[in-house]
Amino acid sequence: MDLLGIAPKQKQIPILGTVTAGEPILAVEDATDYFPLPPQLAHDDQSLFMLQIRGESMINAGILNGDYVIVRKQAYADNGDIVIAMTDENEATCKRFFKESDHFRLQPENDAMAPIILTKVSILGKVVSLYRGEID
Repeated sequence: MDLLGIAPKQKQIPILGTVTAGEPILAVEDATDYFPLPPQLAHDDQSLFMLQIRGESMINAGILNGDYVIVRKQAYADNGDIVIAMTDENEATCKRFFKESDHFRLQPENDAMAPIILTKVSILGKVVSLYRGEID
């Protein structure tokens, strides 16, 4: 909102590289750049970060190869949340999360891909938004 001709400052959130929506890849947490968010979207900017998606396992959820997801850093997830998860192989992936009786299921949103079943998983964050476009 622009009151008295003064525009609110944009918040900068770190872009931490890429994550797969396909086969998990080795996680990298170094900021490669920063992305400006409007203040109304970045009220919780200290815990937000972005990752670029590589792969097609989340296409039924509208997350396409090359998209950027905005992630709220948190170590927990509810069943059905889209998360960035770290496997026990220290690899990160974007999937829908389910805790089942004796395991965790990381479910792709692509009918051609199988779920990842794990006995141990670390949640890095919950996907809260999507940005589709070029970042300079």
